[in-house]
Amino acid sequence: MSSLKSSLIVALITLFGTAFTECPYDCSIDPCRPDPHCIEFCNRDYQLYGDFLWWQISADDHEFARLGGVGTDATSDASEQGCIFEPKCHFEPGFRVGLLFNLCNCDWDVFGQYTYLYTNVSTQSEVGLGVIGLQPLIYTQAYGGGTDLTLARGELQTHYNVFDFGFGKTFCYDYCFDLRPHLGIKATWQELKYDVTYQESESTSVISQSVQKFTTKFDGVGLRGGFDSTWNFSHCFSIVGGVAFSAVYSEICLFREDIFTDDITEGNPNIATNVDLKKENCVVIPVLELLFGVRFNQQLCGCYDVYAFAGWENQIWFDLNRNIYIQNGTNDDNILYGPHGNIVYQGLTARLGICF
Repeated sequence: MSSLKSSLIVALITLFGTAFTECPYDCSIDPCRPDPHCIEFCNRDYQLYGDFLWWQISADDHEFARLGGVGTDATSDASEQGCIFEPKCHFEPGFRVGLLFNLCNCDWDVFGQYTYLYTNVSTQSEVGLGVIGLQPLIYTQAYGGGTDLTLARGELQTHYNVFDFGFGKTFCYDYCFDLRPHLGIKATWQELKYDVTYQESESTSVISQSVQKFTTKFDGVGLRGGFDSTWNFSHCFSIVGGVAFSAVYSEICLFREDIFTDDITEGNPNIATNVDLKKENCVVIPVLELLFGVRFNQQLCGCYDVYAFAGWENQIWFDLNRNIYIQNGTNDDNILYGPHGNIVYQGLTARLGICF
């Protein structure tokens, strides 16, 4: 929910920034000519840029264990406030490279960019032998909802590859404000791995373990459209915002494999793959992208136009997070598909660009 709130705030700021079309200074004599899309600033054929990404991932419906917070029965008070565990959010580095080619015809351009990000986030909770209250939230063949665990761990890995391609047209107003609508395609190949480990210790030498491996593979392509806006509020600085929306279509493949190991510390442990499931279906995944920040522009040696940008970016992939769960009920073979959840990438985007 906090990720969605921050996304809405960025969208409102972006739309608010586009409303400032009055120029606070005489842009026509601006020595920096800060808009790289307008012919007045960047009368070049190419614009090449590279981004450093410092993003975090937030995935819905990845809670895997709880500790305390529940009474022994309906008439008993909980002894203390409990905790719910899911993989923690922290920032991971990534990169983006892009090229924009000026078609030299009515400010039309063609562009392409590639984005890569790998994340690995995890959380673990462990209690001593004989301590009760740490219990699973994902029902397995080995452990029901009332099993007391000694260890619970959740680890989420994502491989994010996205290629955007399209055409844009820049509309400049009084050398101070420009709006660039664009339309194209978004192609992606992604893999999400979510591993949940439960351990139950009967003694220091007798430990059983169940590992649930959830995998989502999604390779899709779809239409992408939006706009970028720039407001040049000083000689060399400008406020930049952007919004894009995509509808990515493809087949999504879901896998679940549960591996149970009994007497893991003994010489001859019993190992069984007691769940091995796969589901495939075609889906349309909506994607919302938001970008807002500040850019510095400068001309170098009269031959090149260079700029630096720093801002905040949000990407929301709706309903991309899908797992296969076994229902906690009298019929252990009742397989559930879902629930669905969003994947949110957000964080710092720092860009260096050159026009030549």
